[in-house]
Formats: sequence, structure tokens, C-alpha cells
Amino acid sequence: MFGTFICSLFMKQKLWEGVKLDTTFPGDEHHINAHGSGYKDVLAKFHSTVDMKSLVEKNHNDLIKFFEPLDKIKLGIHRLANYNFLNINFQKYFSNFVIVLVRPRQERLDVYGERLDKSLPPDYHTQWWAKNFKKKDLNKVPKFFLEKMSIKEKQKYIKNNTDLLDKNSKIDEENTIVFDPDNISDPTLLQQMTDNVCDSIGIEKFKISFDEIQGFIDKNKKYLYNKG
Repeated sequence: MFGTFICSLFMKQKLWEGVKLDTTFPGDEHHINAHGSGYKDVLAKFHSTVDMKSLVEKNHNDLIKFFEPLDKIKLGIHRLANYNFLNINFQKYFSNFVIVLVRPRQERLDVYGERLDKSLPPDYHTQWWAKNFKKKDLNKVPKFFLEKMSIKEKQKYIKNNTDLLDKNSKIDEENTIVFDPDNISDPTLLQQMTDNVCDSIGIEKFKISFDEIQGFIDKNKKYLYNKG
């Protein structure tokens, strides 16, 4: 839910030492995302659900070694693709950090499930419902049906993860900023979020250029809450 876009914003902060941000926030072939912005995770294997499962199986010393490369980084930025990352005791391994918890409102989960579907390759054969579908030749199934089932699967995925967040994950309130993804289109609230992050970890604030990000917001208008 706009993870790459939000991480890309912090490439404007002067401590960032990675590649230069592409301020047009281009996507890949699924143009509604920001995957072409130039942002790359600083630490390998610290993003996906598979990564998360691997990390929770590591012991204390292994985790120290895993995070050790970040000691030499002035500003590390990471997208964490699963709420279960919150079960890691970050306070144990980081002396200065903040988590931006991107969390849509309950009534908006279906919309963000649809956006997730449209931001990924439409590989229907790998999806759970397709594996249980009696007609194995999906080429003979109407396209609208495939699209609807794919969206439903993504909606279920987001709802299940939100349920996990409510029931199991431990939120470190001192080091967590909750952000509604609908607010990326609100200049005041988006700037407020980045300011709060900078204040939380004691780094200089930076100004978001809303002229630069407007194109990205326009591409996602279909999925953003219309306050008007």
C-alpha cells in the first residue's frame, strides 16, 4: 500500500546516500506503483513474507549479524511487506528507528485489495483459488471471472493481514507512526507524516514537492478516498 512511494519520499533527505530519486515516480509495467523511482532496500532479504519467516527463525546472535551492515549507513530505509515484521523486537537491535505503519481504514480494505491486484502481474495460475478450480485450462475461462477472482484473493489477503495485526502483532507505540494511505493526496497530512518521522529519529526535515508527486497521485486517484 504505497510502500515504495513512501520510502522514496525519504530519498529527498540529505543523509540518503543511495541513487538519486526519479521525481516522476514511475512504475514498472503496472504503472500505478512507484517501483521505478530508484528506491532500493538498503539491506537484502529484509522485505518479503519469505524474509520475515526467515528472520523470526534466527537466534539473537544471528539477528545481530544480519542487521550489522546498517551500522555503516547514515539513513536506512526499508519496505516491510508484512505486518508480522512487527513481531520482531526492533528495540533490541536498533538504537534509533521509526516504523511508519501504513494502515487503511477497515471500510477501505476492499479498495486497497483491488489496487494490490492491479499493481501485480496477473498470473492467475499461481493463485490459491486457481489451484482449486475444476477447469484447469484457464484460457477457456472468461477474463472478467479471472479478474474478479484475482481481486477477491487480494482483498482476502489484506483483510487477513489486518486481522493478524489486530490480534497478534505487538505494536511499539513509542516508535510507530500510523499512516492512512488515503492521506498521500493530502499535502498537509503527508508532509506531517514525513516531519514526524524526521523528528522521531532526530534528523533534518525536508520539503515534499507536491508538483513532483502529483502525477503519481493522479495515477492512483481511482483508489484514493475522494474527500470532495
